[in-house]
Amino acid sequence: MERVGLYGGGALLLIGTVGMGLLEIIAGAPHPVSGEGQVVHETLISLSIRSYTILLGLVLLAAYGISNLATKPPKDTSI
Repeated sequence: MERVGLYGGGALLLIGTVGMGLLEIIAGAPHPVSGEGQVVHETLISLSIRSYTILLGLVLLAAYGISNLATKPPKDTSI
């Protein structure tokens, strides 16, 4: 169960940041300029999908950390 929390959360974070970012770079998402000179950013993958992927990774890592803290007492109790 530990590996699912750690590897799953870490993988979702990496996919959401590095993986989807590289896909945007490789696919060459266009950045046309409007009539007023503003850059119109069109994404290949919706920003909400990317955000939810990163958020799910953080939730998995937080759930792992909380469950690990709640179930395993600290080794050194001399503090």
